[in-house]
Amino acid sequence: MQLTDIEKKILAGEEGEAKQIAMEILTNIGEAMEADSFLEVSSVQAMAHFGSLHIAGRDWLEKLACMGGKCCVPTTQDPASIPFKHWQEMGYDSEYAENQYRLEAAIMKLGEMPKWSCTPYYQGSVPRAGQNIAWAESSAVSFANSVLGARTNRTPAGLAVCAALTGKMPRYGLYLPENRKATIKINVEAAGLTSLDYNTIGIITGKIAGAKIPAIYGLPQSTTNDQLKYLGASAASSGQVALYHADGITPEALFTDVFDGKAPEEEFVITRKDLDDEAERMSAPGEWQPQLAVVGCPHYSSEEVIRLAEILGDRKVSEGKAFWVFTTAETESLAERMGIKQKLEDAGVRIMAQTCLVISPLVGGYKKLITDSGKFASYLPSEHNIDIRYAETGKCVEAVTE
Repeated sequence: MQLTDIEKKILAGEEGEAKQIAMEILTNIGEAMEADSFLEVSSVQAMAHFGSLHIAGRDWLEKLACMGGKCCVPTTQDPASIPFKHWQEMGYDSEYAENQYRLEAAIMKLGEMPKWSCTPYYQGSVPRAGQNIAWAESSAVSFANSVLGARTNRTPAGLAVCAALTGKMPRYGLYLPENRKATIKINVEAAGLTSLDYNTIGIITGKIAGAKIPAIYGLPQSTTNDQLKYLGASAASSGQVALYHADGITPEALFTDVFDGKAPEEEFVITRKDLDDEAERMSAPGEWQPQLAVVGCPHYSSEEVIRLAEILGDRKVSEGKAFWVFTTAETESLAERMGIKQKLEDAGVRIMAQTCLVISPLVGGYKKLITDSGKFASYLPSEHNIDIRYAETGKCVEAVTE
């Protein structure tokens, strides 16, 4: 790799041991990926949840912090592995919680902003098209690349910390314009698409594309950012899709030829029957009643929390059942100011800010869940050994309320 004078000084330890370690790791990765040089990143989204980092990750972050390491670009992180406000009353293990708090202390010492969300683009971290960033969480990566037109790979958690400390990433993968072209064409031939349908389109797309880049045709102009969020999150769950193009909607599909003048390698069609069949496959078979409804993966936006309150109406969570909404601290604060949080809580709904069930323990002994999230439906059965029902938000409400 060709290093600048500043990069050579960092590698030589002239800017501190933490930066030196980070640059050594970045250089090794760059050489392995045959990158010719580094590029500068404007923001980082890292990971600091104990559910994935465990003791080794905790110790490493604490070590970097004790060495005096400091983030040199704005840095946030994925959700935490506990709900900070509710972990005691909900029965989370105290030692587990202590480890999560130690991780929080370490990242704040490093200079990260403790926002704890998979949706940093709802929290002010909104890179512009063409801007280089280093984000880690798969759904956030998809949204940044696809919907915003920024440039990032699916950055491994440790590498994201290195990027935060140096402001650098090796120039490879989706940072290169030639690697952002589509090779697969997917035609959606289904009318009246709902948010659940966008999740399901993502699930099917991920299975089709794997790690390739799909171009999706047939989505209406009325498609919302929340719906694109679900499409990308689901495609990154069932596959490894880090970037998709939506014809007439996403930036690169609007202003460039996403196939670069070439014919697609493969072409697929997704029909209404395909969507309905896949949605049915996502649910555990048999007749059974959900005990817990979980929504907000990726984190619910403010608009989605408002809509949930409207769907809920005067209904209350049934005795012996529960309803959890995963969202950002900012959305929780806004919901409180609007009186929506109180309404939800009065109905028995719990707002779970800054955490996620994919990377945290499932407390309460629940074994039968219902969700409106393709990502939850993909991960939770194996993560927690539970049955899942995959359904529209309204069905989730009906299943656990009266």
